[in-house]
Amino acid sequence: MKLLLVGNYPADDIKSMQAYAQMLLQGCRAAGVEVELTAPKSVLLSRSKEPVGVSKWVAYVDKFIIFPLFLSRKAKRFDRTHICDHSNGMYMFWLPPKTSSITCHDVIAIRAARGLIGGWRTSPFGKVFQALILRGMARAQKIICVSDFTRSDLIGLRPDLTERTTVIRQALHSKFEQDPSWREILKTYDLHMLQDKPYFLHVGSDHPRKNRAAVVQIFAELSKLPEFSDAQLMFVGPPPNQEMNEIIGQARLESRVHAVQNAPMELLNALYSGSQGFIFTSRNEGFGWPIIEAQACGCPVFASSVGPMQEVGGSAAKYIDPDDVAASAATIASADFEGMRRAGLENVGRYNIDRMIRELIETVERD
Repeated sequence: MKLLLVGNYPADDIKSMQAYAQMLLQGCRAAGVEVELTAPKSVLLSRSKEPVGVSKWVAYVDKFIIFPLFLSRKAKRFDRTHICDHSNGMYMFWLPPKTSSITCHDVIAIRAARGLIGGWRTSPFGKVFQALILRGMARAQKIICVSDFTRSDLIGLRPDLTERTTVIRQALHSKFEQDPSWREILKTYDLHMLQDKPYFLHVGSDHPRKNRAAVVQIFAELSKLPEFSDAQLMFVGPPPNQEMNEIIGQARLESRVHAVQNAPMELLNALYSGSQGFIFTSRNEGFGWPIIEAQACGCPVFASSVGPMQEVGGSAAKYIDPDDVAASAATIASADFEGMRRAGLENVGRYNIDRMIRELIETVERD
């Protein structure tokens, strides 16, 4: 089989989707598949610019006018084409449905565009855009969902897709593992404040659905307890926004909340390895990679009891209601951290890349 993978526009810098595409590329090659990865190029948009404002519309020309013409010709030289990210579902309009498949990571933006998620405003153009993504995705012969939750959400929108959907859970995209030298690594990155004090961790973007303000609120409650009176909070991602800074200021936690952006793999592994616990208060996810990243490093996970979190974290994680700050803090404070570390490491064994690639190849090849 000659397989063409379709990735994301580099200027969009969607790291999780880039990691997923690379994972498929390397995994399929290792399995002996003749495979190639293609993606839209920055033709009209300068590579030094981010696609915002007017540049965003220029990027749309790169992605949805120039690239599809190239893709339709290139796909003819392959037996199968697989789109790695459902947000590129519109490319399906230029591909033969019977030999094309797509991975659906979530339908959060599509549901939001239909008014099914509270607190999320979608512009008129955004509603049209998301409708086209769903229509394009529905043309695929096979739709691979990364979790049972995502498949259920997709079928809820389009019951007619039931027979064409299957679940292949994601594996870890990189080598996450416990690092016994985490203290030395944190020192190298001048994070000395985390070396000898307990610290809690959050990894993720500043998108509103990530609900990072709840992490700060929960940490403020934990800080009132004697065992966590000197604990620290580390964000891997953007610095705290205005709402978070107001909470931090009110709780007088300015010296105890820290952030680092674009953490290299070595540092991210070390932060997970040394953390007292990973607090994941997201309101919407399709899978939730950070849950198993943390568990692979022996970090206890405390995640929202919504979406696929319980499916992914299994019985190894503890689940909280981010809107009930006191109860969430109490759950964390009373946890068996060592027991959770051991259980998390066992749970991660379910997310094997060889299994994922084997199932994907079998699904894509099947007529």
